[in-house]
Amino acid sequence: MSRTRQAARLAAHLSEVTGVTVSLVYDSGPRWNMSWPDGPTRDQMRAHLTEALARRDFADMRDRKLHLHRGTSSRAWAARAVASRREGTLAPAVAEGAAWRRSHPSPYRLGNSDLTPEDYALLLHVEQLIEDTAYPERASAPEDEPLIEQLLAAAGGRGASEYKMAPILLNADRAPSGEEPPQLRPVASEEQPMPPRIRMDAQETEAAETATARFIQGLPGAREVTTTGELAAILARLPADTPLFLADPVAHPGAVEDPVHAVVAHLTACAEPSDPDDLNSEHRMRPALGLTTIRVGYGQDAGAEFERDGVEPSDKLARAENRLDSTGNLVGGIRDAADVVEMIAELLDAGAKFIPSDHDAHATVTVETSRLRHAAERLRKAAPDAQKASE
Repeated sequence: MSRTRQAARLAAHLSEVTGVTVSLVYDSGPRWNMSWPDGPTRDQMRAHLTEALARRDFADMRDRKLHLHRGTSSRAWAARAVASRREGTLAPAVAEGAAWRRSHPSPYRLGNSDLTPEDYALLLHVEQLIEDTAYPERASAPEDEPLIEQLLAAAGGRGASEYKMAPILLNADRAPSGEEPPQLRPVASEEQPMPPRIRMDAQETEAAETATARFIQGLPGAREVTTTGELAAILARLPADTPLFLADPVAHPGAVEDPVHAVVAHLTACAEPSDPDDLNSEHRMRPALGLTTIRVGYGQDAGAEFERDGVEPSDKLARAENRLDSTGNLVGGIRDAADVVEMIAELLDAGAKFIPSDHDAHATVTVETSRLRHAAERLRKAAPDAQKASE
């Protein structure tokens, strides 16, 4: 029997033993990656694996390096957090973790710059609970189920992020007690709509129009800047308080023969707070000078090309955002996004070289890297159908 077939049978056997879908994917050399959702802990799965490899049926897999990775879900996060809260271990862990973080400030953040020390403490506490708990998606007690569902619903459903669930749970009205179901509410900032950041009365609008007219007199249209003297001449014609922005590079769409890069000076807009000491105060619009690098063909008028609707960001992530969010170019946008995903996979692959190959973290990074590459390939294949479906 081939090793590939034996690996498939081993995965099927472990799936039957554990009650979850186990997959075995070949990586390279003697390395295979084993993954499963929810289910037993890694230690428990190692025990099942050791028992299985002792059988003659899977003898050819004994000399393989099997790296184990268990997936998780929003449901698992909610179930572990709710159980810890009911058991009375959540509040002390959050208080202790938050106090430690305040006394040991760190420049590293977990996915969201708005997280409080309590949010960080809760996230790390629940992450460890998930790691240590078998079948973490299962409610630990019947009375946990209503709160698990409410927490998921309040955060946006089954695919909710733990970064949304953490503050909601911390701001819940009360813990479950007696036979009455607990009540949850989103954090106050989500209940109250934010005031508009940009609001201009008639006087401010007139002032902005006057400032724009003065700007256009100094720079009637986008133009290429090739020397410091040309730039100085433009600056001399503009009001001294004109804001200056260095914009992300853009490019002429499609292939460009004999490409060159040029700097274009152009009109752009900026929003300034009405109160300079309060960045959250209402903003007003002002004209600003933008300096943007544009990639065009040799001999093309960079200023004219910049003003064409077809010019797009050169950065793949910025271009994906522009195409998917603004222009509706799903084929190009999805393919750009797939390229970004693949770039992330390459970075993770490079970083994995610094992790010992027998460490669980190495297996996790490697498995997720492989999944990202597959996701990028699936996205590229789906791009044309996505475009057709949108039309």
